[in-house]
Amino acid sequence: MQKNPSMFRGAFLAIAGALMWGIQGPVAQFLFQDTKFSTTWLMGIKMLLAGVGLLLLAKYGLHQSLRTIWQRPQNAGQLLLYAVLGLCGVQYFFLLTVQASNSATATIMQSLGTVVIVIITIIVTKKAPTGLEGLAVVVALLGAWLLVTKGNLTVLAISPKTLWLGLAVAVAGALQTLLPVRLIQHFSTVMVVGWAMLLGGILFTVIHPFWVQVPRLTLAGWLGVAFIVVFGTMLSFLCFISSLHYISPTTAGLLDTFEPFSATIGTVWFFQTSFNMYEVMGAGLILSTVFILALQTRFPNNQ
Repeated sequence: MQKNPSMFRGAFLAIAGALMWGIQGPVAQFLFQDTKFSTTWLMGIKMLLAGVGLLLLAKYGLHQSLRTIWQRPQNAGQLLLYAVLGLCGVQYFFLLTVQASNSATATIMQSLGTVVIVIITIIVTKKAPTGLEGLAVVVALLGAWLLVTKGNLTVLAISPKTLWLGLAVAVAGALQTLLPVRLIQHFSTVMVVGWAMLLGGILFTVIHPFWVQVPRLTLAGWLGVAFIVVFGTMLSFLCFISSLHYISPTTAGLLDTFEPFSATIGTVWFFQTSFNMYEVMGAGLILSTVFILALQTRFPNNQ
């Protein structure tokens, strides 16, 4: 009887984190439509503030030493790779995909990262895919095909730029999951992601200092930026990570499908974006790969 409240608490945290991350997409789409400004400016300020906030939490909330992760060159190198190729990559390409298309398409394309992880693992381990892994890859590719062609299977219905940016989001999302695995085994997730956020913020601030060419945002625009920093970046991450204290990673991963759900609902509701039957089918097939791969975790002998 004592387990149920913990499971409900974990499910609530995982869903809350996914919803906040998903809603970030429509908010970013609103900002891009409302005001002309640089994506690199938004990346710099959002990652800097989120990184500082997470490191303050690690130091004063969790009482951790922030210097330990830098004491070995191997750890420092892994952290830099994770920050640039993983965390920076997925957030930067996600925003560019939103700018090129819409938040729903960007979030659904990001969901392909799960299948990219399977493909990378097969290549690295040189092992043939299991039946469920092979099925997930085929289903994801079919879903992506329907999504980008809108049912006219010989004609690309989205721009080539959107397609390539969407694929970049998926690859960066996979790297974001794979690169920090060893680091998180030795250091807290809050510290690892906090440092990666801060490094990414510094990188984008060098590219475009946030005090130079500050966009002339309305009050709604500044509230949107604040939402992306606080809810879409910091709190969404903290909620999702906190959920792992109460539920399994598999369950948390399944609940993460609320992310594209919230992004799609927000895009349709606020921007009157319409999706035809084939796009809906494609999105459904892509999202179903999460459940297919979860079956392998639950029934490892049935492959």
